Amino acid sequence: MKQLLTGVLCICLLSWGHASGQAQPDSIITTKGAVTLITCGSSISTFQIGDGKNSDYDYRIVDGNVVFIRPVVANPRPTNLVIREGDNIFYMILAYREKVGLSKLKYNLSGGASASRTSTGAQNTTGGTSSTANTSDPAADDNTPVPDVDTVTVGNIAADFIKQRKVQRQYETTSESITVTFSQAMSLNNLMYLCFRIKNQSGTPYQVGKITIMHKVHTDTATLHHLPVAYKKGPSFFGGRDEKNVVFVTPAPVLKKADELIFIMYNAATKSQIVLYVPMTGLPKYMVTK
Repeated sequence: MKQLLTGVLCICLLSWGHASGQAQPDSIITTKGAVTLITCGSSISTFQIGDGKNSDYDYRIVDGNVVFIRPVVANPRPTNLVIREGDNIFYMILAYREKVGLSKLKYNLSGGASASRTSTGAQNTTGGTSSTANTSDPAADDNTPVPDVDTVTVGNIAADFIKQRKVQRQYETTSESITVTFSQAMSLNNLMYLCFRIKNQSGTPYQVGKITIMHKVHTDTATLHHLPVAYKKGPSFFGGRDEKNVVFVTPAPVLKKADELIFIMYNAATKSQIVLYVPMTGLPKYMVTK
């Protein structure tokens, strides 16, 4: 197996010199008997397939900025792929195709072609107050503009929704002493309200730098659909041992049973991120179609 992998790597490297990389891809393709090559403009600090426990793919990082990926099962399932190189963060789908030419297995994630953009929304305030904010990076999806909302009505609904006490502990994740827990969701007037509980378990204050919410459609594994945040209720600053609810309001997409919501929260100080995957089983049944 090791000799086979070495041979395939050599073929990929030789072919790569005659093929141009694909800038800012939405998906990374793998195939049987070959290795997918990803070259980054800077050293890779984060490389995560799925929830980090995925066993359908094997990978290795060479020289700090080159990745080789190969499927290790007969028909691996599509999954999420997160790569951070330098100050750029790329969110993509890793998918398998039965027959793919070697020229399509080479990707160049250049530092100059960043998939990570700065937020253009208003600065969020602390103390649990509300603000209209474009914190979900809508520039990443020009077809999904931030909708105009009645901030008074939506603000009143969000203020009531944030008081809920139900917390679904099975949908939570912890990173750098910060725990993000999905509490509940509801859909009203073509808007989706998502409530998360954020807990700072350390004594160091935590400042939220940016929020990204995405909709992963099961039947469209090549694209992650960004959900722009039209309204936010709750703090962006969490003191030591602080714990509060935060509500985000987005356009209500059509959700099906096999879909998934992805919530990403960035640390303003370290630029690191916390990623929480919420399956449709965590949402009320009336929000999900068959």
